[in-house]
Amino acid sequence: MKTLGSFNQLMDAYLLRARLEDSGITSFIRDENLITLDWLYSNAIGGVKVDVADEDYERALELMHEP
Repeated sequence: MKTLGSFNQLMDAYLLRARLEDSGITSFIRDENLITLDWLYSNAIGGVKVDVADEDYERALELMHEP
């Protein structure tokens, strides 16, 4: 697994995850529960992370940077 991106707000991570899964790439959101409990922890732990499988990383990176 590789981390594709890190976000301060949970909604941004969900939007990326939806875009990836719409393109057939399975993704996972990490540290979601901690941020939900107290959003102030976001900066301390580096935000909410979106992870993808190693073999999907390059394609996911391209999708992430498309307008």
